[in-house]
Amino acid sequence: MRKFEFIAVALGAAGFVCLGAGAGAAAAQDGPWNGYYVGGNIGASKADTTLTMKAASGSGGAVIPPGDIGLINAPVSEDDNNDVGFTGGFQAGYNYWSGGWMIGLETDINYYNLGGDRKKTYRSGLAIAPPIDFTIEQKMKTDWMWTLRPRVGYATDTWLFYATAGVAASDIKLTTKYYDTRSPPITGNNEESDVKFGWTAGLGAAFALSEYTSVRGEWLYSDFGTIKSQGTVGSNYATLSSEADARGNLFRIGFDYTF
Repeated sequence: MRKFEFIAVALGAAGFVCLGAGAGAAAAQDGPWNGYYVGGNIGASKADTTLTMKAASGSGGAVIPPGDIGLINAPVSEDDNNDVGFTGGFQAGYNYWSGGWMIGLETDINYYNLGGDRKKTYRSGLAIAPPIDFTIEQKMKTDWMWTLRPRVGYATDTWLFYATAGVAASDIKLTTKYYDTRSPPITGNNEESDVKFGWTAGLGAAFALSEYTSVRGEWLYSDFGTIKSQGTVGSNYATLSSEADARGNLFRIGFDYTF
């Protein structure tokens, strides 16, 4: 259902941006800060993800010992590994510039390689030889991001400085893996994927190359809320509940052409 909601909103945004293109073409050109525009961008993303894990006993014949549950559920002091990734995509929008002030609306779609992970190995409290170690891996990642954002700023003939905030959407994937050193090992693997809506906000600046073209630099911070997954390990040996707060920074440069 969320994917259908995203498609509907994205089509509506595209329609809004394109609406009245004929009137925009007929209007007088007042520089790159006034009128309809399209462009492309490239840059980098940096995750700001928090991963959490909770374990519970399964319902199988052999279940995880209570001491191992305590190890997994204990507070984790170390930080998650937040990845740096590539981003690139396209933007389109409309600006109105009058008396130095600019207001506008922009939509964009980007490849958005945002990722965070955590890997932790524990030694089981079972009094057996050799001892059993078990590892839990969590990974959150995205493939794309779409935004729809008003922009407000101040512009001269050459420079534009602006702030922006609006709605964002992304397909968030959360993967959880469990494996130990038994022979044969007990394993588990679970993946949850969901299109999540959230918010994004940031700052930017642009420089006019000509009456119709400009280059820009932009930073956006996005928060898509929490994605959760739950799965069993082995033959109902344990139940693992994984969560990720999907957040991240985007730094990009771009080029715009104004009609």
